[in-house]
Amino acid sequence: MSIVTPIQSKSGFTRMDNDLYEALIGAELSGRELRVALAIHRQTAGYNLESACIAASYIAEMSGIRREDVSRAICELIRQGVIYRDGGSRSPIGFAPIGEWKIDKKNTHPNKPKEVPQCGVSNTSNVAFLPHNKERNTNTTPDGVVVYAERQPAQAKPARQKPAMEACPYQDIVDLYHKALPELPAVAILNDGRKRALQARWRESEVHRDLSFWADYFCQVKASQFLMGQVPGRNGSKPFRATFDWLIAPSNFVKVVEGNYHA
Repeated sequence: MSIVTPIQSKSGFTRMDNDLYEALIGAELSGRELRVALAIHRQTAGYNLESACIAASYIAEMSGIRREDVSRAICELIRQGVIYRDGGSRSPIGFAPIGEWKIDKKNTHPNKPKEVPQCGVSNTSNVAFLPHNKERNTNTTPDGVVVYAERQPAQAKPARQKPAMEACPYQDIVDLYHKALPELPAVAILNDGRKRALQARWRESEVHRDLSFWADYFCQVKASQFLMGQVPGRNGSKPFRATFDWLIAPSNFVKVVEGNYHA
């Protein structure tokens, strides 16, 4: 009896290139990144398209992942060269050539051979046995009398402290802003208010605690004609142009990450 399930053409199916399939299997992507990549493949190759405009909210509905986390996964996939996007956050998405992928090495702890436990050997048997801790210590007097001493209870181990969170590299983030967005107003003074805002964004997510995320964030801003002041204002008003303070404000930060901003 055949165990191969035939494809039901009436319900539809999506073909995947073998090289892409095998590359996704071998790539060290996180579970969330892989699920988002598969959703993108479904919405592109599934409709015989090389790229398509896919809203983060739609992928979130497909995958059950929060929209904000979908946007972050898309940014990570773009940064690692797995997918590409022509233009801003609302532009079409497609898979990049496999040879251009630059996947992060996430497994930083290579497998090591297990240590062989030490064994004691009985004088009356050839069977090896594992050493064990006695509940009572024994002492022998000069007369040969064995005296048992109750074992003292072990002292409680001090509670493990959580590792301190890495301090926010304020100046490095500002330098990335200046490098990516020289057209926008420069940050002349890194005052306490700006440091507090950066510290809050830095602490919000582990994804934010990476300078590569901020480099991608500012590149995403640069790709937006609206944020760069290249879109005429309404009723002849002056075009809007983002500033550093605007970009690191809580509500605006989420809008840019999720691509949920418009003129």
